[in-house]
Amino acid sequence: MKIAFWILFAVLCMSIGIYPILYLITDDRIGLLRSKSDVVLNSGLWRLGFYVHIVCGGLALSVGWSQFVKSWRTQYLRLHRILGKLYVLMVFMSGVAAVCIAPLSSTGWVASLGFGSLGVVWLYFTLRAYQSVRTRDFRSHEYQMIYSYSACLSAVTLRLWLPLLLVAFRLDFSLAYPIVAWLAWIPNLLGAHLIISRMRTSAAC
Repeated sequence: MKIAFWILFAVLCMSIGIYPILYLITDDRIGLLRSKSDVVLNSGLWRLGFYVHIVCGGLALSVGWSQFVKSWRTQYLRLHRILGKLYVLMVFMSGVAAVCIAPLSSTGWVASLGFGSLGVVWLYFTLRAYQSVRTRDFRSHEYQMIYSYSACLSAVTLRLWLPLLLVAFRLDFSLAYPIVAWLAWIPNLLGAHLIISRMRTSAAC
């Protein structure tokens, strides 16, 4: 079961992580671009922020999951550090870009606030994880990375929640998207909090 979970987890993360390639190899409006106005799409700054966000975020998602496989961390410590630095750099670039383009959400200020808050939270926990490993507080580093990657996983959970809201609950996109702007990451953080609480309890025993 544990192996099956990690395989499923890795496949989800890597498949969503490489999805941004589709935006780079086609000139057609796909995915999120369909909901954007011509004014936004013709903005060079918005397009730069959008592509930096999805490409760097996709790379962070693709490499981040492997950092939680304990046997790999101990056996390939050098690789763990290299991928960790890459993850932090990609989060910084993607998170800053996300905060910059969030106000231009096509579904209003609720979605803008939700995605903007996600960007801030993602940057915050990643920075704390980086600071803790610099001071060799490895336990805190692990906890903060769990929070950070739970925010990163919003790219996956968004794509699970949105079809559910659109198809099962028959919500219009203009309503479903502001909801998923919060639903994609708040439950993730709550799940991360539960995992960390159990780890702290086990460490105290």
